Amino acid sequence: MKKFLFLVFLAPSIFGQGITGAWRAEDNDLKFLLIATENYFALTTYKTNEFLETWGGKYELSQTGEFITDVEFHSAKPSLVSSVQTYNVNLKKRSLELNEVKFEKVSEKDNELTGLWRITSRANIDGVMNEMQPGPRKTLKIMGGGCFQWFAINTATREFSGTGGGTYSLDKGKYTEKIEFFSRDNNRVGAQLIFDAEVKNGKWLHSGKSSKGDPVKEIWTKL
Repeated sequence: MKKFLFLVFLAPSIFGQGITGAWRAEDNDLKFLLIATENYFALTTYKTNEFLETWGGKYELSQTGEFITDVEFHSAKPSLVSSVQTYNVNLKKRSLELNEVKFEKVSEKDNELTGLWRITSRANIDGVMNEMQPGPRKTLKIMGGGCFQWFAINTATREFSGTGGGTYSLDKGKYTEKIEFFSRDNNRVGAQLIFDAEVKNGKWLHSGKSSKGDPVKEIWTKL
């Protein structure tokens, strides 16, 4: 049976533990990836070589253990964008149990890229960096537990433009990502891309080549 959405009732004894990091679950051919910072999350449902849906936004955990979220994006149900939703789940020491789906926490350690980022500059075809003005249209990237997800959204129009995600590593200035889902092109799944990465003063300089071989040079700012 397909199970799609989901979240968080925390037992008082482990309330302080929170849900930061990455969590995974599988239900037959369905895969679930949840990545959360202290106040933002993204949750994706997909199959091998098939993206299904993603949603997320800001959240807080109430004193009674409820997960309350201000939905910022939803690929399948844009009408939920800007609404406040409350969900219940059972959080144990290393797992989340939700609608009979058990999420296991990913054990990868944090690094310099852990957190929520927004792209703020991108190079044009001539390599000149162009700064992006703040607004409702934005591309964010959430990182945690060795997992990543980017998503392009517009909070004013509720438009969802695309997403991709999977696993990543950071070693001696080299950022490597392996794609597990890609909403715009399922053929990207399984690709491994290596970029140069420099993180300094809340800025992440990301440069290299895309999966198409095009040059990439971007600056992401930590939120």
